[in-house]
Amino acid sequence: MTHLQRERPYHSAGRRDFDKPAERKGVTRRLCLASAAALAAGWQPARAGTMPAVRLGTLQFGTVQWIGDIIQRHGLDSTNGFALQTTKLANGDAGRVALMADAADIVVSDWMFVAARRAAGTPLCFAPFSSSTGGLMAPPSSSIRSLADLAHRRLGVAGGPVDKSWLIVRAAAKASAGLDLSQAADVVYGAPPLLNAKLQQGELDAVLTYWNFAARLQAADFHQVVSVDDCARSMGLPAGMSLVGFVFHQGWADRNTAALNGFLTAAAAAENLLATSDAEWQQIRPLMNAPQEPLFQHLKQRFVAGIAHPSAATQETAARKLFDVLLRTGGTQATAGLKQLPDGIFWPAPAVHG
Repeated sequence: MTHLQRERPYHSAGRRDFDKPAERKGVTRRLCLASAAALAAGWQPARAGTMPAVRLGTLQFGTVQWIGDIIQRHGLDSTNGFALQTTKLANGDAGRVALMADAADIVVSDWMFVAARRAAGTPLCFAPFSSSTGGLMAPPSSSIRSLADLAHRRLGVAGGPVDKSWLIVRAAAKASAGLDLSQAADVVYGAPPLLNAKLQQGELDAVLTYWNFAARLQAADFHQVVSVDDCARSMGLPAGMSLVGFVFHQGWADRNTAALNGFLTAAAAAENLLATSDAEWQQIRPLMNAPQEPLFQHLKQRFVAGIAHPSAATQETAARKLFDVLLRTGGTQATAGLKQLPDGIFWPAPAVHG
């Protein structure tokens, strides 16, 4: 994207900045030769044995790659009865295409995508991955201290008019200040890297962006006016909602329940390592695109703050409340044409302890 888009109808699937797969170690020469074609296509080879493979799609520099790397280095896949394979995807849309084309078993996406596909007759399921949310960022010297201060300001919004974070912030501004930001502010939409650059160049007064791009602004001494999570809680929505998670076909999950639950258990164990071990962060630092220490620390802090493993029932309750907010704020355009959430979206993941 080379330019900003001002307030006008625009659909956004939401953009996340994810991972590039790490090199697998300890693979035998025979297995490497047998896997040459798969490696050329981007797939990492599974460990030898009879354990079922779980194919995970990852995006460059994103948090899912961190999890995949930890699972493989610590053998958390074999410990939990599966063999993890990872493949690099160009972007979130490519992940959805890979899932629908059976080129991946699991990708990361949002539960609204799952809801829309289920309503259209394709039964996908969702298991929570991260509750990290973005925030409203402003320059160090800015007088913007609340949502009410955005009136008549130049506001950049990552994604588009129906991005969930934007709709939550809009609803919070309406509730707290009687302000419709889509009309009161001079709103432009764009890709997160472009918005960050425009804010740093002084062409925008504030930016609402995703958590990893908010961390990059924090590292450059910009301050967070309010987080999306703060806005959600101000309207009575539960804290720590997982907007994004692991997405997979229900049919595959039913046939591979033990492998899927093993993967979810391994992913939770990898997150626990990141929550408790500074040494583990040093291991994955080359995957983070964070050479400067302030950026590294902000990414680390925001990721750990977003670790949450709500039950399927808790997640569904939160999602239905959020769905109502989205529907009131953005209409069915914000809810993929749906007037209510279909049943069966949230996978009853295994209990996570620690």
